[in-house]
Amino acid sequence: MSRLLGILGGAFNPPHHGHLRAALEVKEKLGLDTMLLVPSGQHPFKKGGALAGAIHRLAMTRLACGQDGDLETSSVEVERTTTTYTIDTLAQLSDRYPGYELVFLMGRDLLKELHLWKGWQTLLNIAHLCQMMRPGPINEPGAQPVVEEWLQNHQRSDYKGLSRDAEGRMGFVRLPITQLDISSSDIRSRVQEGKSIRFLTPDSVIGYIHDHGLYRNASQS
Repeated sequence: MSRLLGILGGAFNPPHHGHLRAALEVKEKLGLDTMLLVPSGQHPFKKGGALAGAIHRLAMTRLACGQDGDLETSSVEVERTTTTYTIDTLAQLSDRYPGYELVFLMGRDLLKELHLWKGWQTLLNIAHLCQMMRPGPINEPGAQPVVEEWLQNHQRSDYKGLSRDAEGRMGFVRLPITQLDISSSDIRSRVQEGKSIRFLTPDSVIGYIHDHGLYRNASQS
């Protein structure tokens, strides 16, 4: 049986306890063998001026994961000099981790734009998809109807039963997780305003932000 490799991508601008808690819960609930946090490189939907440098975000994510054996960091997107597309990242990680099946984690915000992604219809050829669900009622638009129908056609009810179907395609699961009311944008605003960010992100990340003068400029807010 193949081992399962979880992948949580994001800007991590900066990483915080909400990211870490979500990654850990998914790893435990799905029985993943490894969980990778993957800071984005050149994102096709975000302007570079809104982000701290990729090297800084990679370093902060490594510090956030620390010595915790449950969470690891990958530089696969930061290493790329061209625009980053998820389908290419997943293909590259599949090559780097032979013997693993990939599980790509998605929040509701990503699902809303999934129809715009390069090769989104082929994602299930490379990785299982896991939508991290916030507790409580949902009062905002989700995926486009064509995407929602596609996901429902491949939805699995057994969290621990992720496997390929008869045609070799991966599955889709919706997984409830604890939602911590923490956001990277709020952390950046607090830094710019000179307010404390203690208990929002690990102390090692706080030290890195202060040592490198990150987020004091409005262009990174």
